[in-house]
Amino acid sequence: MSIHSFSKSLLAIALIIMATFSAMSHTALANSLVVFSETPASYPWVSQKATDIMASRFSKAGYMVTDKTSVLTKIGQPLNANRQAILEASSAIRATIGNGFIIFVDYEEWIEPNSRQLSMRLAAQIYTTSNGFVANWVEPSQVILMPENCNQICLDGLLLPELEAQADSLASNIIQVLKRPTGSTAGSSDGEAIPIQIFKVEMIDLDNEEMLELMDLMEHEFPGFIAITQTESRAPRLRFSYHTTVSAQKLNEWLRVSLMEIGIDPDDDAALQVQSDFISIKRYDSIESRGSAGNTLKFN
Repeated sequence: MSIHSFSKSLLAIALIIMATFSAMSHTALANSLVVFSETPASYPWVSQKATDIMASRFSKAGYMVTDKTSVLTKIGQPLNANRQAILEASSAIRATIGNGFIIFVDYEEWIEPNSRQLSMRLAAQIYTTSNGFVANWVEPSQVILMPENCNQICLDGLLLPELEAQADSLASNIIQVLKRPTGSTAGSSDGEAIPIQIFKVEMIDLDNEEMLELMDLMEHEFPGFIAITQTESRAPRLRFSYHTTVSAQKLNEWLRVSLMEIGIDPDDDAALQVQSDFISIKRYDSIESRGSAGNTLKFN
């Protein structure tokens, strides 16, 4: 091979390598994000722990997580900049991390009056780096029972595992949202996006086993299932949000079949209502009477 040919080969290889790195860089920028905490200053370790766990989860999902301190420094904002100031500087953030997402994480805790029950909750607001709002996401609140004479060290020890679980769950749910920032699925076989619908579901007077069986069928057997979020249980009710790509009509059909599967007759044992954004399943009490159908041929 001549020196000239060898030089041309080296140039070709160099161009391929540069193109590869350019493509990788473009992909990374498209998947970039930065997480800002809006946790009150009185809970500094909570902020750090939650964002660390979420950053780890985002990284494992293929997102390039940029440290918020470095971003704020580069765009000339103080480390305690509020959400409005950060969003007003979104174009500078975009120039720093590329096309991606800005995520604000809120932490809230409160103690029920005259009780030793502490409730805590994480939530997030998601924006694009072009200052476009994407979604809110709120995790179900968790209740921690504090023993008597529980000091701050004791409370932090009780809070830590719940915080870790919520931060991991919040990050996982955000990843699902980021995959569909427009509120649509990736698309059907013909390339058309399929809108995601959210139904508020309420189950009343079903026993725990029946509720779990029905939820399991809705999650693992129903086509079009996306996610179950914002679960709230307080006997005898269970409430949650059901994200799906199927219609209310289909859900009505599938729920009737599923109720029969778990031993509940949707005509005689329970009242099933399915509307455009709401589903109610109420089991009749044993003392409740629906009345007799009677002899409709004779008495009409």
